Amino acid sequence: MGDAAAHDICPVIAGPTAVGKTALVVALAARFPIEIVSLDSRQIYHGLRLGTAQPDAVELAACPHHLVDFLPPQERYSARRFRDDFQRVATGIRARGRFPVLVGGAGLYLSAVRDGLFTLPADPAALAQVRHELDALPDDEIRARLLAEDPASWARIHARDRYRSQRALEIRRLAGESMSDLMAARRPDPALGWEYPLVVLDRDRKDLRARIAARLQAMLAAGWLEETAGLVARHGADCPGLRTLGYRELAAHLAGESDLAAALATVELRTGQYAKRQQTWFRAQPRLLCGTPDDPALRDEAARLLARACAGAA
Repeated sequence: MGDAAAHDICPVIAGPTAVGKTALVVALAARFPIEIVSLDSRQIYHGLRLGTAQPDAVELAACPHHLVDFLPPQERYSARRFRDDFQRVATGIRARGRFPVLVGGAGLYLSAVRDGLFTLPADPAALAQVRHELDALPDDEIRARLLAEDPASWARIHARDRYRSQRALEIRRLAGESMSDLMAARRPDPALGWEYPLVVLDRDRKDLRARIAARLQAMLAAGWLEETAGLVARHGADCPGLRTLGYRELAAHLAGESDLAAALATVELRTGQYAKRQQTWFRAQPRLLCGTPDDPALRDEAARLLARACAGAA
């Protein structure tokens, strides 16, 4: 890696859902020529605007956002695709004389960019056989087997994320090792050869739960239920995009399986559980700093990091 590449920095501002990541970065965008690359595994889906808290018109006007609202809900996505898309988008941002900042809460995608990917040691026929067997199992059985065979991945992957839960099981069966062990043993291979200093935003769990509850009510008031009904009508409730936390429960409500209050209570509970897992994962990561997005000291340090990224790549 040459001298120029050695100074290439893409800051990462990450943390649990509803912690206040986007608001902080949009404020920083008024001071620095940055563009946000979303580090979110659900905002990728086209049309899931309210329930995934995609950036609104004001936020988009303040700062360009990438890898948001582009994938049809019927398609699957992967960490490998995210790494490829990030490299393409980040290179384009730099070519325009601006600077990318990764912002979000998807730890798996951050690991794919910062640490690299591993190649599964299995032939296509073996993979097809294992996948065929696991495809026949219901979601709760996939989760039970993952807990038994790879508890670290069970804890890291959201309970409603069938795709990643099954993928971790496939890797365990084919490689003879857990996905977590394989990830820990791989050699670092950062995307584009860049550095990815991490700023973790966090809050007290009681405060975070209150923010989650308030955001859910705001989403509902903005038309989230109607958005979900339209997506179900166009794509079907079982498409990959609508397996997203929140949409799945609202789709079940629309199908008459629960009343709205019960559906929202379930969403709030599961979102809180998901945020707790995110907090645990990010707290274990090597990071430059950690604190609440309202802390003036953290905001000043984040600004200094962005200044260094812009100056170092100039």
